[in-house]
Amino acid sequence: MSDSRYAPWIRRLHWLVFILVACALALIYLHDWSPRGSTLKTDAKWAHMQFGMAILLVMLPRLLIRSRHLREPAIVPPSPRWQMVIAKSVHVALYLLLFATPLLGIATMAWSGTPWNFLGLSLPGVAVPDRAFSHQLQGIHGTLGQILMYLAAAHAVLALFHHFVQRDNTLRRMLPVLRGKR
Repeated sequence: MSDSRYAPWIRRLHWLVFILVACALALIYLHDWSPRGSTLKTDAKWAHMQFGMAILLVMLPRLLIRSRHLREPAIVPPSPRWQMVIAKSVHVALYLLLFATPLLGIATMAWSGTPWNFLGLSLPGVAVPDRAFSHQLQGIHGTLGQILMYLAAAHAVLALFHHFVQRDNTLRRMLPVLRGKR
C-alpha cells in the first residue's frame, strides 16, 4: 500500500459497495412507486433483495481485507482530532449498517413464509413462519436502510467538503487510479 492511498482492493470494494447500495436503493424506490400487483413491482423487489444479499457477500471480504490493512494513509494536511473521532464513528456505523440491514432483510424473508431465492437458488425459511414478526423485521430493515442512505450521503458530502474546502487528501486516498496514475 502506498503511504498516500488505501490498498487497491480496499478502494475497489468501497466503490463496489457504493454501486450495490445505490442500486438497492433505486430498486426499492422503483418498487414503492410501481403499481400494486404489477410485474415491475415484483421484479424490483426481487432485484432489491439480490443487491442486498450481494452487499452482504461483498462486505465479508471487505471487512477481512480492511482488518489486514489497519494502517490508514495519513490525511495531509491533518484533520483536527474532533473530525477524526466523528469520522471513525461514522465509519463504524456504516459498517454496522452494511451488515445489519441486509441481515434483517434476509430474516424478514426467512420468517415471511414466502418462497425466495438468491440468483435462482432457493433459500430456506424458518420451520414456523410468522408474518407478524416478518412485518416487524421489515419495518426495522426499512428504517436502517433509510439511516444507511442518509449516513452514506453525509459521508459523500463530507468527503467533497474535505476535497474542496479543507483541501486535504481525504477523498484522493479512496479514489480509483485514473489514467495509470498511482
